[in-house]
Amino acid sequence: MAGKSTSGTDGGEGLGGQSDAVRAERNVRNTRDVEALKVFTHPLRLRVLRLLRSEGPATASGLARVLGATPSLISYHLRAMAKHGFIGEDPEASADGRERRWIAHNDLRFSTADFSGDEVAVEIADAVVLTAHADVTDLFEKSLRHVKTMGLDWQNASFSAAPALRLSAAELQSLYDELFAVVDRYRGRTGDADADGGPRERVQLELLGFPYTP
Repeated sequence: MAGKSTSGTDGGEGLGGQSDAVRAERNVRNTRDVEALKVFTHPLRLRVLRLLRSEGPATASGLARVLGATPSLISYHLRAMAKHGFIGEDPEASADGRERRWIAHNDLRFSTADFSGDEVAVEIADAVVLTAHADVTDLFEKSLRHVKTMGLDWQNASFSAAPALRLSAAELQSLYDELFAVVDRYRGRTGDADADGGPRERVQLELLGFPYTP
């Protein structure tokens, strides 16, 4: 599937793309190294990056408890992501010999257009997009059951929308930039409660925009 992808952004993953001007303004690094992109053909690495972006620095043991994996497996995936600069050791972690703490450096952002002419690279890019989409779909299906136990506020606030539009490529690009300008205002809210004391939960967004044939 051709297109652009943004994954791991403060807990958010989805399809979309940003104009060069918007990327420059936000200091966003697009991944153009196919070996770095290949790192995220494994869904667990997408989940690890999502948690580090949404909840801040964490140890392999802490991530393992949340994700239901072993610390050794998480450590293996952390090293793979660190090799390509997506994460690194937390410089503010204490140096007392305890388990190292990891922090996210870069989101996974790429455009298949950057790999045009390289069929293998395009296939890898498509595989990462489909892996991310399948992972979010799994989260959504679990949420359908879980949100019913969370009270009316969360049931009313949760949403799913699929508007059908008729746009040019330029208009679709502009729509994406505008949507992410809104999303940007909600990034970095990692506290346990909002200003009014309302409890915060992990929230996943998935933004898709693509031409289709009925």
